[in-house]
Amino acid sequence: MSQTANRYSKALFELAQEQNSLEAIQTTLTDIRNLIINLADFRNFLSNPLLSYEERCSVLKALFEGRIPDIAYRFLLFITYKGRLDILKDMAESFDSMYLSHTHQMRVYVKTALPINDEDKASIAQHLQNKFHQQMITRWVLDPSLVGGFRIFAQGKLYDYSFKNQLSHFSQQITQPI
Repeated sequence: MSQTANRYSKALFELAQEQNSLEAIQTTLTDIRNLIINLADFRNFLSNPLLSYEERCSVLKALFEGRIPDIAYRFLLFITYKGRLDILKDMAESFDSMYLSHTHQMRVYVKTALPINDEDKASIAQHLQNKFHQQMITRWVLDPSLVGGFRIFAQGKLYDYSFKNQLSHFSQQITQPI
């Protein structure tokens, strides 16, 4: 993530904090980030060097004016003026990191080989909460290639409790010379 994206998102974060609209801006930026990820036309719009400032503002007005908080809309116009729309996704991700840290939350991705019941999900989430001392926002994904067990991705680290990984470690241990 660029320092430029971090500076812009920090300024927006502080403004949203002053105006008690952190959650609304977080939700808006998450939605915009999803648009960037899922819509090629929107990604192309953000990075198209042939569009003038006025054309970009016109498109942003049609898409967002009155549909998102005014702070977020004015922020989009400001970064358009500064020629920074191309790093909007990075800004949204930086803002998300600041928001999660501020609210003592953490995103965790758990891949499981088989569907697991709510009781086991709650147990895993509680274990993670105790380990990291933060509220967990957990996303559960099925991945049959794991054969069994699960993998946890948290704070940039992979914790691999899959049978495939355990078998690999076992195999390495028994094939090492004594």
